[in-house]
Amino acid sequence: MAMRKILVDETNRELCEHGTVGFPMTVNHDDLWAFEGKSVPIHWHNDLEISLPREGEAIYQVYQKSYTVRPGDVLLLNRNVPHSCHSPNNDHARYSTFLARPDFICGEYGSDVERRCFRPFLQNSSVPCILLTSGNSCTRTVIQKLNETEALFDQKTFCYELKIKGLLCETVPLTYYASMRLFFLLFGGNPIFVSEARDLLDLVTSQVCHLPESHGFCLYVWNIW
Repeated sequence: MAMRKILVDETNRELCEHGTVGFPMTVNHDDLWAFEGKSVPIHWHNDLEISLPREGEAIYQVYQKSYTVRPGDVLLLNRNVPHSCHSPNNDHARYSTFLARPDFICGEYGSDVERRCFRPFLQNSSVPCILLTSGNSCTRTVIQKLNETEALFDQKTFCYELKIKGLLCETVPLTYYASMRLFFLLFGGNPIFVSEARDLLDLVTSQVCHLPESHGFCLYVWNIW
């Protein structure tokens, strides 16, 4: 079997397009041992990327920081972020990779959905990625939605494209609502987003993720509002 190789240009931008023009997203069933050198070399692309580990450990290098992901974790990589991946001691590692062009999820630039719900993350260079660990109740909700997305993509039932778009529209914001510190960084410092952010956080904490209000930073955010 031929080994997989990621083709890049002189800036390490990945040359392969993900998905199609009409449906710019894809789900890959990745195995590090299937890549040349049993690792994914440094590359970047304009798509959002979500890694869902299935077996073994993988280490993602994002700029100068390393993130170890295991089954039960979720890693969201922002667009245009250089990253690579390898496994400790060259061990076996399998994971599902979800790749989607940002406008497929958030809609046209300047729309209310893009401006209020996605732009604070997509245009924030200080947040290149978000790691959700298995101890976070939001992580379980995100994994459930990603599993649904993968099943729909594989089975391609009627109108699966619309269902996937809806699931990703929920999944991506949930990843940054899961962290009080990150949530405040993205939304709390800008008065334009405060009222919308408060409403969204109300929904997440009460109906979706049940975040613990005893968390010190959570109390700090509530006091500001």
